Order: sequence, then C-alpha cells, then structure tokens
Amino acid sequence: METMNLNFRQMARLAGLAICTVSVRGVLWVAGILWSIIRDIVNGVYRMVIGVTVFILSVIAFFGFILWLFTL
Repeated sequence: METMNLNFRQMARLAGLAICTVSVRGVLWVAGILWSIIRDIVNGVYRMVIGVTVFILSVIAFFGFILWLFTL
C-alpha cells in the first residue's frame, strides 16, 4: 500500500508542476503580445517625431533658399 501512496504523491507533484508550467507559459505569452504592441506604438511615435522634424527642417530650408534668391 505504501508504494501506491508514493505513486499518488508523485503524480500529484507532477500534475502541480505541469499546471505551474502551463500558467507561467501563458503569462509569458500574454506578456510577449503586450510587449510587441507597446513596441509598435513606441516605434510609430518615434517615426512620426522624426518625420515631423524632417518636414519642419525642410520647410525652413526651402524658405531660407527663397529668401536667399531674393538677395541675388
């Protein structure tokens, strides 16, 4: 009878380990999805800031060139 008790204990331990493993994998999977969404948003904002900066510098350069032409 002792062998049967040890078997049940081992099975319960392995079942608990399997449940913990699945739980941790699920949490990491959700964290990975959230991380990719946040990364895409940050990259989009970064691209937009660079685009607006380049646009403003281009407009300044264009009007500076026009003003320079008036001095000729």
